[in-house]
Amino acid sequence: MTPKPVVKFLEEVLLSGDKAAVGSLLLPREEEQVKKKQDQALDDEVAHSRRIIGPNDEDVSNLPYISLSLVADALLALCYVHVRPQSDFDPTTAAGRPASAKAEDHPILSLMEFALEWLDWDLERSKSQSSQTNLTGVGDACYSTIAPCAITALCHMALLKQSTTFNPVADKGSSPTGVDTDDSSLFGVKRKPEDSELDKTTTAQFYIDIFDDHWVRADAIRAAAAQSVICICCAADRNTESKKEPLGLLVSLEFVLDRILAPTTSPGLRLTLALLMMDACTGKICSLQRVGSFCGQNRFCGSGTRFMNGPLGASCGGDNGSSLLLTVSDFTYPAANAVNDGARRGLRLLKDNCKQNDYASQTVVRVAKFATRLWRTINGELVSPSMDNASRETAGICAHDNHLRCTLVALWQWVWPRQCWHIMRAQPLHAMEGNPSWYSMGLNHVMKTTAEEKNVTAFEDEALKPLTRLVEAEIDRQKWRGDMAGGAHKNFKNSPG
Repeated sequence: MTPKPVVKFLEEVLLSGDKAAVGSLLLPREEEQVKKKQDQALDDEVAHSRRIIGPNDEDVSNLPYISLSLVADALLALCYVHVRPQSDFDPTTAAGRPASAKAEDHPILSLMEFALEWLDWDLERSKSQSSQTNLTGVGDACYSTIAPCAITALCHMALLKQSTTFNPVADKGSSPTGVDTDDSSLFGVKRKPEDSELDKTTTAQFYIDIFDDHWVRADAIRAAAAQSVICICCAADRNTESKKEPLGLLVSLEFVLDRILAPTTSPGLRLTLALLMMDACTGKICSLQRVGSFCGQNRFCGSGTRFMNGPLGASCGGDNGSSLLLTVSDFTYPAANAVNDGARRGLRLLKDNCKQNDYASQTVVRVAKFATRLWRTINGELVSPSMDNASRETAGICAHDNHLRCTLVALWQWVWPRQCWHIMRAQPLHAMEGNPSWYSMGLNHVMKTTAEEKNVTAFEDEALKPLTRLVEAEIDRQKWRGDMAGGAHKNFKNSPG
């Protein structure tokens, strides 16, 4: 649990800057220039034995200011705050049952309000700059420091509030994040209206609107919004007692892939989104804080240190003293634990071998459609976000971007190391090609294996047989060596002497 003085200190830091006074906030490059000017002015004053400080001082280096980097670091540090309501676990209740604590009594609400105010201010500032300059977003990423950190902190604290607040409705099987993992509820809002502005931060639509805003062109802000969408969707499946299919991870991956395929997305943002997809599938999307660590510092060494050790240093990172280990638990990181629980269930759906028929046919076809789009994107084909117009004649985004292709290949190998069983199960359904049900299920967007491809595959398997035998023999040899070492150790332990 985070001590109360630490929470109070962070509140004071976030209150130190007047968000209405734009001139009192300096960007990192401006801050360095002011510091150099202050040092030069101090050297001149000592050399001439004079000191001019007062209302008539015309030197701008003596004006008070607030560092944007300090505010961004304080916002990112909110991701490491862990507080619970006082009535979360009432010892007077039977068997330590959680008491019904009200969400408005949560101690994290004050920090969420500060983060939301900073986010609104920085988004308005970036929109005003976009209206005066170009809309490409190029060259503007180094100035977007507050908004990405505020988005990351808001998402983390919203999940923390819901994870540490007893909600009887969520326990009965409803979505704990207020987001249903169907397309109709994620992209077309069909849910109960939120009571306050803070309630909107617990929904994926809040961050989708930020990403799709025409005036928000900074890549760091859009990447932070995409990261929050993934966290919210994955956390929606954290309840293992829910009878709904865990589609949160699949929905978030579809959302990110659509934005990767969008023609207005820059190459750097595409690579970042691909890395976020990999983080979601490996259980690091919420605990790693990739976007918040690298946004806007304009210092490679400082950003790398912040990414590896967190804003408070290596001794205050994770459970074991370092954020490198990324160990999360419900006791220390409830938000990250909720996200990982939902992502684990979603990954189990993607890896399902389709032998026990645990999921509906529509879900199988949907996974096959996503796998088809991902495979064609890796293959360098031109795939449109809506999949209505796809052409194999024109080069796609991976045709000339090897970094993006390697990242997506790593994602494919992690999710489907051998083959995608959902695509294999969808192959017999191609027998009803041309029927209205074939189009209604979306099977026209699922790749099918032709006779020519089968012949090519058989030829490749025959050509690679010597290499396959060599690899299998080496694997068997290494297993034998391991078994011999284990047997020798067991005999040594059982020996009488």
